[in-house]
Amino acid sequence: MGWESIGSVNTGEMPQDGDWIVFALGLARLYVLHVAGKPPPGHTLGICWHDHDLGEYPTLGVYCEFTPDMRYVGDCERALERFDAAVEWSAIKPDWDDVENFDDDVGKQPADDEDVG
Repeated sequence: MGWESIGSVNTGEMPQDGDWIVFALGLARLYVLHVAGKPPPGHTLGICWHDHDLGEYPTLGVYCEFTPDMRYVGDCERALERFDAAVEWSAIKPDWDDVENFDDDVGKQPADDEDVG
């Protein structure tokens, strides 16, 4: 099967804001895991990359080698939509020229069995 994309966040433009978008998707992933719960056995919730004629872009998605649990995928989609609508991305997006020593650990994906809150 592969990846079932559940959506993205409405911030930044690829490729110039790629790091910011991946960071924002990492935040969104944590929220989705909190709301939708841990993925079912054999599933992974993470950032997936898509190739396009104009370049590649990331989204949040559910990976499964077989048929994905569409109920879980739907729960994730609704959680991501709610999170994205609630965040005023322009208010929190840093001016990268002024940011030093930015810690991007939030964008890293913990293991699915890691406690996320």
